[in-house]
Amino acid sequence: MRQIQKTFFALGTANTVAVFDQELSKERIIKVLDHIKMQTLRFDQIFSAFKEDSEIAEINRAAGEKLVTVSKETRDVIEKAIEISIDSQGAFDITSGSPLRIWRKTKRENRLPSLEEMKRTMNLISYKNIVIDQDKVGLSQIGQELDLGGIAKGYAADAAKQILLDDGITDGFINFGGTVIALGSPKQIGIQNPFAGTGVSAGTITICNQAVVTSGNYERFFEKDGQRYHHILDPATGFPSTSGLAGVTLIGDLACELDGLSTAVFVMGLKSGMRLLNHYQIEGIFMEGSGATYVTPGLKDKFSMEKKEINNYG
Repeated sequence: MRQIQKTFFALGTANTVAVFDQELSKERIIKVLDHIKMQTLRFDQIFSAFKEDSEIAEINRAAGEKLVTVSKETRDVIEKAIEISIDSQGAFDITSGSPLRIWRKTKRENRLPSLEEMKRTMNLISYKNIVIDQDKVGLSQIGQELDLGGIAKGYAADAAKQILLDDGITDGFINFGGTVIALGSPKQIGIQNPFAGTGVSAGTITICNQAVVTSGNYERFFEKDGQRYHHILDPATGFPSTSGLAGVTLIGDLACELDGLSTAVFVMGLKSGMRLLNHYQIEGIFMEGSGATYVTPGLKDKFSMEKKEINNYG
């Protein structure tokens, strides 16, 4: 089958959209892919915490002072983040921007944050301080910062999927930095091995008209004094999560939802994370630091792992 694809950089990662279609003209498909690229670049502009003229940066500058008028998309993604924060009891929290900024700074300086540095930011983490009033959003405490890094890719991927469907494209593949959506015919997706280099698969899963999102301690990290410090912070401590999980892969219908939930589950750990997945009726694969792998019942016959025993959970 003919394949036409486009790859571009946005949201801090490489993004690929592929279309498998025999009926539509090449020109029309390219136009659709260009539309997706432009929309994703717009999301990059309004969601970024690093671009001074983004809506998120404006909210952060106005923290504790005033509300900021934002687009429908920014409000929607923040509302979804709050929903996941509530359901995960704060294991996912987009107000972790201040400690994340400190970790980025100390990584550049090749040192660990001091307890005093982290103590100053801990009272700034609380999704309950996000204020939404119609088309305005704000933070109630000075110094608080939003960071949508744990959910923005999923939102953008869902929006890309909707563009494809609106244009009559029903067979395609979206990969926004590891946030994957498969449309149409069944597609085999490799699951990253958290104990190996990028691109090394621990196993595969076949999905159809679903999304797959993975969070793991291998994505972004640095090492200091022989210890690895990954980028997924526990909002309760401000330090990298020590839940015992090395990787979490979730399969469901909405990439945005999976994006936030995968982070929450990684922080919560196997047992508490499983209860959260049951609440959302989402399937998952858990890889512990010990090397043990667990899958939810619905994936028992869909996930195949290379040279390791798979434990069924539940």
